[in-house]
Amino acid sequence: MQKKSSGVSRRGFITGSAIALAMTGVPTVVAKSKTSLLSEPRGKRVVVVGGGYGGVTAAKYIKKENPEAEVVLIEKNQLFVSCPLSNHYLVGLIDYGQLCFPYNKLYTKYGVKVINDLVVDIDLTKRKVFTSRGYIDYNYLVLSTGIEYDTENYPFYKEALWHFPAAFSPGSEHLYLRRLIEEFEGENVVITVPKMPYRCPPAPYERAAMLLSYIKENGLKAHMYFIDANEHPPVLSDGFMKAYEDFYRGTATYITGATVKDIDVGKKKVITDKGEFVFDFGSLIPPMRAPRFLKEVGLLGKGDRWVSVDPMTYETEFKNVFVIGDSCETYLPKSGYAANSEAKVVAKIIGGRIKGKEYRGELIQHGICYAMVNLKSAIVMEVEYKYNVETREIQKILREDNTWKVSTAKRYYEWARGLWRDMFL
Repeated sequence: MQKKSSGVSRRGFITGSAIALAMTGVPTVVAKSKTSLLSEPRGKRVVVVGGGYGGVTAAKYIKKENPEAEVVLIEKNQLFVSCPLSNHYLVGLIDYGQLCFPYNKLYTKYGVKVINDLVVDIDLTKRKVFTSRGYIDYNYLVLSTGIEYDTENYPFYKEALWHFPAAFSPGSEHLYLRRLIEEFEGENVVITVPKMPYRCPPAPYERAAMLLSYIKENGLKAHMYFIDANEHPPVLSDGFMKAYEDFYRGTATYITGATVKDIDVGKKKVITDKGEFVFDFGSLIPPMRAPRFLKEVGLLGKGDRWVSVDPMTYETEFKNVFVIGDSCETYLPKSGYAANSEAKVVAKIIGGRIKGKEYRGELIQHGICYAMVNLKSAIVMEVEYKYNVETREIQKILREDNTWKVSTAKRYYEWARGLWRDMFL
C-alpha cells in the first residue's frame, strides 16, 4: 500500500518509477492511485508532461519567468536524448553521449521539480494528472508528448520495426540501427518515407544522403532504393535533388509518390504500389501520429492524427491546457527547434496569466532545419511566424539556402549546441 506523502523529497525529483506503458501507446495496466504526490503549492502550479525539446524548454522558461510558481516536469525517461543530430551518430560522426543530457540541472539551477514516472491518466475537468505513484493537481497543464508510430493503421510496420527500427524516437532505436549500419555487408538498402506530416521533415532525406556518403566512403557496393510517399522532399527540395544528382547518380533509385502496402520481414521485401523492393538493410520509417494516450484523455477526436490547438497560442479547447511540439497541428514543421519555439510562446502566455493578465505582445514562432547532403556539407531553411495577438494578423517569413557548404555543416553543430544550452544551462 502506498503511503500518502506531504511532499516529494529532492531525491524524489530525480528518481522514480521505471514502468513504461501509457505514453508508448500500449494498453495501460497501471491502476490510478488516489495518493496526492505533492502538497499544496504556495503559488500556482504548472505541470508539464514530456521531457523532450518542448517540455524541457517550457518548464525552464515558465519557472524562470515566474519563480513564485511551482513547475513540475513529468518524464518517464531518466535522460534526455536528442533526435536532432542523431543521423550524425548513425554514420559515426559523433558519439551517442553527445546527444544525452540529465534533467537534474532543471532542478538545481531553476527549481523545476522533475519526476521520473509514467502518466497513466489526466482528468481535464478536475485538473489532475495521474502517474503510477499518485496524482498531481494543476492550474496550468502543458503536454509535450511527441509522436507515436502509427502501427494501428499500418500493422505491417509493427514486426518490421522490431528488426529495422525507424530511429525517429530517441533512445535505443538509434543504438541498434547504428549497429546494423556498422555490420552491413549486403547489396540493397531501402529507406521508406511516410507522407507528411511526420517528425522532422528533412530527416529522411538527410539520412539517405548521409548513408549513401557513408557507403561510398567505406567502399561498399550497395544500391539504395529510396521509397518516398511524397512527390519530392517537402523542404529544401532543390538542395536535396541537386545533391542526389551530383553525388549519388547510379548508386540510388528515388521512387516518388509510392505507397507502402506491406513489408515481408522474412523475405526482406517492401511491397509498394510502384513495385517490390528486396533489401539487406532497411531504415523503415512509418507514418506517425500523436500518442493514442491523448485520445484516451479526450484531446484527440475520432480519426484525428494530431491534437487541434489554437495554432498561434497552442491552447486546446480546455482552458489553460496547452499541447506543444510534434503532437499538435500547427503551422510549424514538427521538429525539436519548433517545439523549443512553441514552448517559449506558451511560457509567455502562462506567465501572463499567472500574473493576472493576458499576454499582449507579439508572439513569434520560429523553425530552423539544417540538413547534411553528405558527410561534410549541409543546407538550411528557416521559417518564422509573427502573430499579433490583438489584431490576430500573421506574417510568415521563409528562407532557404539550398547551396551546400562546409561552413553550413559547422553551423549545424553550433545550432544544436546552442539549442541544448538554451534548454539545460
